[in-house]
Amino acid sequence: MHLDQSNPVTVKERIVSLDVLRGVAVLGILLMNSVSFALVMGAYESPMVYNDMAGVDWWTWLILHFAADQKFVTIFSILFGAGVCIFMERAAKKGHNAWKLQLSRMGWLLFIGMFHAYMIWFGDILFSYAIAGVCIALCRNWKPKTLIPLGIFLGMVIPIAVFMFIHWTVQYWPEESIVEMQNGDLLESKQVMAEITTYSGPYTGQFAHRMMVALMMHFFILPIYLIWRVAGLMMLGMAAYKMGILSAKKSKTFYISMLGVGLIIGLPLIWCGVWFKQQHGWDAIQMRFQDSSWNVVGSTFIACAWIALVMLLCKSTILQWLQKALAAVGRMALTNYLMQSIIGTLIFYGHGFGLFNKLERFELLWFVACVWIFQIFFSIFWLKYFKFGPFEWFWRSLTYLKLQSMK
Repeated sequence: MHLDQSNPVTVKERIVSLDVLRGVAVLGILLMNSVSFALVMGAYESPMVYNDMAGVDWWTWLILHFAADQKFVTIFSILFGAGVCIFMERAAKKGHNAWKLQLSRMGWLLFIGMFHAYMIWFGDILFSYAIAGVCIALCRNWKPKTLIPLGIFLGMVIPIAVFMFIHWTVQYWPEESIVEMQNGDLLESKQVMAEITTYSGPYTGQFAHRMMVALMMHFFILPIYLIWRVAGLMMLGMAAYKMGILSAKKSKTFYISMLGVGLIIGLPLIWCGVWFKQQHGWDAIQMRFQDSSWNVVGSTFIACAWIALVMLLCKSTILQWLQKALAAVGRMALTNYLMQSIIGTLIFYGHGFGLFNKLERFELLWFVACVWIFQIFFSIFWLKYFKFGPFEWFWRSLTYLKLQSMK
């Protein structure tokens, strides 16, 4: 079959639970990304930057740390792994060269991710997904009994080992490098003041800082940490798809048990991380390279709890309107993810409304709620008239090198 004979997946062919879960993930990601849009980089992980150690800002940080920090991007990564399996399976059934399409698909996603990272927002994840998406495609036919232990090793053991090794090397760092990193979370430091000035100013003045951070992400953080984390989670997603976990095929008892285990293991691990951060006085080096390891593992278990909760929702007959709304958001996940960055930077950066560094942490929740409402209604409205979201259409057309029918 030729590429120009390819037809998109129909609504009836879609796995609804995957769309619902994808909708939850893309909306949930905004809870943490909003912090990066509106506040300085160090505030994402540390409440000390803005002295949010009491009151509503402390509780906002704490609740989001337990419920959202790394949890929804973990789900997004798991879903991406499942998506690689589904895409290549369906491509092969239609008579396509599945590998050729996968390479095309990931190549164009790499391009979209680079544009997103360098021109809109440095916190892009698509670039990493594109690279990992090629690597894990080699494993798509492996059985869950192989994918699960390898996914755990890549996604948790290696990242923690890397963190611990970097922390061990600190003793050999130049004194000025240690001081610079420790001062990086102080609002009065030169680098933080420069960041505030940069993103409070015009678009042209932001490029140098954004490019510097994006390059660090792509050429340092990606090879030593992110590629292992993302690839491991994608393998777990492949296994979960093959086992029927993500398609809501398991029993309610299974998902209730999964929910319970995720919470029982995940919450104490995350609490240990918070406790150690407090004991170490929120030291920037200690926090990033040692104390954050607790959340690497804990977030995976909490992500599993979220998945179980969403699957229970999909298996029930209640809140059908909510399921349909979340499924619509999930069908347009790429569009909604990129739209969040566009809206966020326009609201907070200097080339837009210039609210960078001007809102309290808890006030960002109002921004998140407004974007959620807009994206839910926009997704439902758009899909009444079109097959794909606008960026999904763009990505698919590039993958097949042919303009896809929208209506």
